[in-house]
Amino acid sequence: MMKKNRFRQAIGRTGGLLLAGALALSLAACGGGQQTPSPSADPASGLSTPAKAPSDSGTAVKQTAYPITVKDATGTELVFDKAPERIVTIAPSETETVFAVGAGSKVVGVDKWSDYPEEAKSKPSVGDMNTNIEALLATKPDLVIAHDGLQHKVVEQLRELKIKVYASNTKTLDQTIEKIETFGLVLNTQEQAKKVTDKMKADRQKVMDAVKDAPKKKVYMEFSPGWTVGDGEYLNELLALAGGVNVAAGKPGWYKVDPEAIIQANPEVILYGKGNNNGMGDILAELKKRPGFDQIDAMKAGRTYPIDDNLTSRVGPRMTEALLEMAKAIHPDRVKQ
Repeated sequence: MMKKNRFRQAIGRTGGLLLAGALALSLAACGGGQQTPSPSADPASGLSTPAKAPSDSGTAVKQTAYPITVKDATGTELVFDKAPERIVTIAPSETETVFAVGAGSKVVGVDKWSDYPEEAKSKPSVGDMNTNIEALLATKPDLVIAHDGLQHKVVEQLRELKIKVYASNTKTLDQTIEKIETFGLVLNTQEQAKKVTDKMKADRQKVMDAVKDAPKKKVYMEFSPGWTVGDGEYLNELLALAGGVNVAAGKPGWYKVDPEAIIQANPEVILYGKGNNNGMGDILAELKKRPGFDQIDAMKAGRTYPIDDNLTSRVGPRMTEALLEMAKAIHPDRVKQ
């Protein structure tokens, strides 16, 4: 139980899986008296294809045509008559996304672990993953953005207080890209959001092109001591895109490591989480002490590579930076930068 709590706390700090990281929106936009067809939502993620706002010309800055109605990962519909002006983000992945799409100046509060970009550190703190409701209310937000994964109770509590909350829970790279585009629509920063997602798509294509003919390598991932990740999570998807085969696949989600199973799988590469002051300890040191791990090919050959745990655990705009780092570790001869 202690290790499980450490895992949940660490993930909360980095904002991923939750913050295993994001907006699941179903949009019905209308403007100028004209009703725009509502896109169909993906029930599993709450995401939908964002409706396109009209523009006067091909070079005009795209503006959102309010009011719009969006549906989040909990199935809750939210109506926006205008772009929110006072935003509180209570998960690091959501903080990064709001800043990335160009709405950082409207953020009036963040969670304790929101440390990127640098400007986020200067925003008032409203607590850790156990949100300080009183501090949050003091910011007078017109929108709170949360992650439903580990903050469901907080989301419900805020809604009982009549606070508008958007809760996300993306599980794939495509869903995360769509979330960022949708943030741009809701916050009326569509052009900047497109720049972000265009780069993410380019990063993905770069990796796919680089490793398309490369032999798949067996890879083991451990981003919190004693825990690994299997099917149905974005890290499993990123690993596959990076040209690896997850030796922990076959079980869903995050689960406690079975050391003997990993030894039997004999991975060629090991990826592990590394960050500053994250309270997770030295994972590589733990791996070296684990009985039998010294016989794994990756350990014997020194093919153990740290990946910034902020990149691997935040379902936001830096997700493809994690992909690039993973690809460089797995196929260093093919992915240089």
